[in-house]
Amino acid sequence: MKTKYQITYILLTLILFSTCNSEEKQQKQADLRLKYIEQLINDNAFNAAKIEIDSIHLLFPRMVDIRRAAEALKDTVIQQENARTLAYCDSILPVKLQEADAIQKNFRWEKNAKYQQVGSYIYKTQQTENNFNRTYLKAIVDENANLFLVSNYCGGHIEHSSLEVSANDIFAKTDTIDTSNASNHSFTDEGTRWENVTFKNETDKGVTAFIAQFASEKIKVTLHGKKSYTYYLENADKKAIAETYHLWVVKKDVAQLQKEIKKAALKIERIVMRKKIKAKIKN
Repeated sequence: MKTKYQITYILLTLILFSTCNSEEKQQKQADLRLKYIEQLINDNAFNAAKIEIDSIHLLFPRMVDIRRAAEALKDTVIQQENARTLAYCDSILPVKLQEADAIQKNFRWEKNAKYQQVGSYIYKTQQTENNFNRTYLKAIVDENANLFLVSNYCGGHIEHSSLEVSANDIFAKTDTIDTSNASNHSFTDEGTRWENVTFKNETDKGVTAFIAQFASEKIKVTLHGKKSYTYYLENADKKAIAETYHLWVVKKDVAQLQKEIKKAALKIERIVMRKKIKAKIKN
């Protein structure tokens, strides 16, 4: 019986020693991984660092202190990533704003304080009051970086709801805006029909970009509806649309940069606040 207890004691001792040995080995491995993550952060290899941090949680699920250290390193990664984003955006934004200001010189700013919440940039040659009785395409960019392509038609009753542009056997066609849609407006006065169909952002299906690309070419416009109507864009309108498209691209870049700046600043602020809270709890 004594021998049996001795054997059991020896086995338990060996298991305990093996367990301690295993824990010590895991601790060393975890420490090495944390040091490797720190090196990756110092080398600005942020994606690789995040992958290694995720592996810490998978490989050492019971090592709470190690996982906390990994999370602290993740905060460092996020903070440095967003600091770099801020620095980049802050350097590019003034250049884009200057570019937008240079283009806007050929545009008129329009905003009816009584009826409009958002103002728009309209190329000087395409102001409505100077083009009321003709058929043409007009491009508009608003202050929220939205692009509008407006099909203005004056003539007989056609009820057009889409349009197609073509040049050199290449073409682009808009979405169809149903006549019941608020973006499709028409009226008749003394036998003359006025129709205005507005295509906002992606509903133009690249027609505005097409006109900007082929502005030096002869561009045919075909209005589709109950009846069809075809005409060719005037040079002044092609130039106005191309300039408006260019302004929209720059405005969109500015809006995206401003969005990224706000997002990055918010992420950094959250991490700083979290660190302050943790410091207070420790003290």
